[in-house]
Amino acid sequence: MKQKQYILPSLIIEITMMLLDSIVAFQVCNMLGIRMSLIPLVMVIGYVILKLLYHLCIISARYIVNTIPPSFLISVKKCVNKKTQPLAYSPTSNCEEIQKKRMELFHYEYQREQQQYQWQKERKEDEKLNAILRYTRDTFKRFDLEETEIYQICESVRYFATNRQVLSATEIHIKKCTSLTQISLKNFAWNIAFQI
Repeated sequence: MKQKQYILPSLIIEITMMLLDSIVAFQVCNMLGIRMSLIPLVMVIGYVILKLLYHLCIISARYIVNTIPPSFLISVKKCVNKKTQPLAYSPTSNCEEIQKKRMELFHYEYQREQQQYQWQKERKEDEKLNAILRYTRDTFKRFDLEETEIYQICESVRYFATNRQVLSATEIHIKKCTSLTQISLKNFAWNIAFQI
């Protein structure tokens, strides 16, 4: 069963070696001016060299692992286990310093993100208010109101949009216009309410 587990990695290594060998063999033949009919021979030589390097790496890795004393491996495992625990539970002062620095970094990033969010929110609200005021001007220009009257309406709409309440005491004077009906005012208010 254990050997079946290693079939896929071995197969991947072999395929990778063959692809690498074919690329190198083609380049070697191309650079040295060797005839293309000799590519299979160059591939076999390259494959043997790669296979020797592969086995040399495995032997040296096995030697390194065998020379490490087991007590060192146990101490490394303990160290790794300590590092994987949350820093808040670590008793050493070094971990507390790291936790403090991480908290400072988080605080800095949070403040920066909060400022960006606030800036984007204000920018969107300004764009929305400008669109509402443009709509207000365009709507009341069609009814042939004077510039001062449109200004008074725009300021009332601005106050309503920013404060979310109706202007209580006003000194707004708008002449009665026959083309401006109650239905058109209701439509205007309805459209403004949906934009806010």
